[in-house]
Amino acid sequence: MKLPNSRRNAIRELDRVVAKVIKTVDAAEVMDKQTFERLLDTVIVQVAKNRRININQVALATEQVVAEMPEAYDRLADEMKSWETYIAFLYLKYQQVLGVDTSMFE
Repeated sequence: MKLPNSRRNAIRELDRVVAKVIKTVDAAEVMDKQTFERLLDTVIVQVAKNRRININQVALATEQVVAEMPEAYDRLADEMKSWETYIAFLYLKYQQVLGVDTSMFE
């Protein structure tokens, strides 16, 4: 498993992932099932690629990620909620569920 070797690299990685995933949705788009599934699929690919984990192993974590996301995301202030924040939360939550140390991203 490959991890960023510094906080700076971790933040750059997160920015790149958000930029790639955000291209799959329109900023004015409403979060419906199809949009959510598209986001999840793209995030799964990014986690698998960046951590060199089998994509099927990452996909198996989806149920737990989806179950835990509302609790974590709802704690944010409304002005902090955005597509970018949601994507970053998903990306980090997948890694946490998979047992990856995400402290470098904090």
